[in-house]
Amino acid sequence: MSMFTSPKREDDMPEDHSFGGRPSPATVIAGGVRVEGDFTSQGDVLIEGEVHGNVTTTGLLTVGPQAKLKAGVKAEKAIIAGIIEGNLEVGSHLDIKSTASILGDITCQTASVESGATMDGRVEIGAKAAQPGQKHGAKAAASHDGKEDE
Repeated sequence: MSMFTSPKREDDMPEDHSFGGRPSPATVIAGGVRVEGDFTSQGDVLIEGEVHGNVTTTGLLTVGPQAKLKAGVKAEKAIIAGIIEGNLEVGSHLDIKSTASILGDITCQTASVESGATMDGRVEIGAKAAQPGQKHGAKAAASHDGKEDE
């Protein structure tokens, strides 16, 4: 029996690579990278660089502490630690870290906000708030029964 074992080859590695204790994101925009235009993904997205345009993902969006987005953002879930200048629409849970700065309207199903985070804009949290594509004024119009006030 040998005392030494041969190192694992790369093709022996499991498919599920780890990134910070969880599976790696499908798309990474690294620090120092700047993306201009609309960005759409069907999976998880990690942004550490800059994005100018719109960001849409059906998965988890993670915005790192050094990231800067001048963008409209739509995601199923989001963890925000960087800067976003634009509206943020999250289908389920939004986690805002202490280093985050959001300048724009926020809509989500549920949220957690760490002390130190800054937000400047309208915030809507709850079942009605997280209905994609529905505008604030449309909500009021939909709830009106069509009768004139007496």
